[in-house]
Amino acid sequence: MNIKNRSHILHRALASLLCLLSSYSSSTVAIASPAPLSSRDYLRKPKLIVVLVIDQFRADYLTRFASRFLPAQGKAGVGGFRYLMENGAYYPFAEHDVLQNMTCPGHVSILTGAQPYASRIPLNEWFDSEKEKHVYCVDDDESPIVGSESSKGHGASPRLLKTTTVGDELKGAGYSSKVVAIGLKDRSAIMLGGHRADLAIWFDAKNYKWISSRYYLPDGTLPSWLDALNKTINKQKGGTFTWSTKEPETGLSNESDRGPFQRSFIIGTKDALRSPVGVALTTEAAIETAKALRLGQGSSPDILAISYSSHDMMGHKVGPNAREMEELTVDEDRNLSQLFRKLDKSVPGGLKSVLIVLTADHGVAPIVGQNIAGKLESALIDQDALVGRINEKLVERFGPVEKSGWIMASRSFNFYLNHRAIKEKKLSARDFENEIKKLLLKEPGVETAFSVGDYYAKTLPPGMYSKQIMTSYIPGMNGDVMMIPRAFFMEDRDPATHMTGYSYDRMVPLVIAGPNIRPGVYAEKAHVVDIAPTLSFLLGIIAPPHVEGRVLAEIIGK
Repeated sequence: MNIKNRSHILHRALASLLCLLSSYSSSTVAIASPAPLSSRDYLRKPKLIVVLVIDQFRADYLTRFASRFLPAQGKAGVGGFRYLMENGAYYPFAEHDVLQNMTCPGHVSILTGAQPYASRIPLNEWFDSEKEKHVYCVDDDESPIVGSESSKGHGASPRLLKTTTVGDELKGAGYSSKVVAIGLKDRSAIMLGGHRADLAIWFDAKNYKWISSRYYLPDGTLPSWLDALNKTINKQKGGTFTWSTKEPETGLSNESDRGPFQRSFIIGTKDALRSPVGVALTTEAAIETAKALRLGQGSSPDILAISYSSHDMMGHKVGPNAREMEELTVDEDRNLSQLFRKLDKSVPGGLKSVLIVLTADHGVAPIVGQNIAGKLESALIDQDALVGRINEKLVERFGPVEKSGWIMASRSFNFYLNHRAIKEKKLSARDFENEIKKLLLKEPGVETAFSVGDYYAKTLPPGMYSKQIMTSYIPGMNGDVMMIPRAFFMEDRDPATHMTGYSYDRMVPLVIAGPNIRPGVYAEKAHVVDIAPTLSFLLGIIAPPHVEGRVLAEIIGK
């Protein structure tokens, strides 16, 4: 081939490549560097920031089920997920870089930008060895529940959170902003709202109504508009909800789940909250809250944080590849569209004045049966039986102890030791920890283990384990000894779960859409802790004190 022909072919190849790249709009792929903002654009704040968290929403739900989403813009108005994906900065595989991904610490990181070791929320629940009792992440006896007679003696607030949120800092900067958080789960709403939220509400599944606590409602009464909403919900109890679709599935759910889809639920039951019933309750509450508090209509930016918990409730029961999860994702798409259309009408300037963030608190592992069918080693681990076996071995080695045994409590593979017995028998705590580690490493499904002694001595498991331990572990709150399971091995509390730092648990989508955000698909590394500093930058406020993320500078511009 002569030089002239080679040059011609190279020119045609280059032209084809440029044509291909140009066929992607700026709303699909980010190619060039964003143009810098003028000071006028930068100082123009959004009227409303909406933070959407879908509980247990794996990163691949958006990529796998995209063909079934509403168009970004249709005759009736904007869509849901596709509206965000095409009009926002989209990181398909953002990460929570922590050791154990779960609801409470996952929600904390979104608006604090802090890792668990700094926020002091490492788990949903931990064991206080000194007081010998379990502690729930939003426990607060001084903040009784408002709106539920059955919750007497129980209180909830963000007092255990040892840092601030973007909403806290926004109010601290002097703005007359309103900050509101909503979620079916108390821990989700409370940790998104932070310390200075005007209101956080969550759902009482037993009494089927929205409730809060005296931390937010000192007078002990629900707002009249929330009472009215609860009365409407109460009228629906006892009815049957039929969940069905005539749309063809993607073919990416379990093969056994393909074809016609129909499920039925009794409204008023906890089981119904796993379905579109729970999604609709959340969306309706968000719309009513925005209307009642006139969010986005004041002189300062407001924040509305919404956690969709139904996805997690169903996901634990059926796993990420069940048809229910595909249909639930499609239903969430329709609900987001409904929410966006309402905000487009109620906020001055419409959605052009609204900054929207979509992400998740964690992902989830595939169910064991599917892993085994795919020729992977996988199993459920009976944690209680595991603790029993280890206690028996410890008794053989060190003798019996009264009451709870050598391991006083265990939670999510955190093992809390009987310090009193260790001290009374004059044992070396370090040697005792090492003995438990040896016993754990003999168990099937155990990748590695470490102790509080290893943490202080910096003799931790290598690679990503060490990094994740340092972002997550808190001596005295996490277990004295912790076990890290092998990939695809998990606790047997549910058919599907999440509590590791593996990709299926830590990778979630991140989309930011709105004023001063340059649309595109971004392959840069992004972490969930990047959300808080990015929002703080866009708001022109100091980020929360323990923030560790970065400003996502590549998405800011015209």
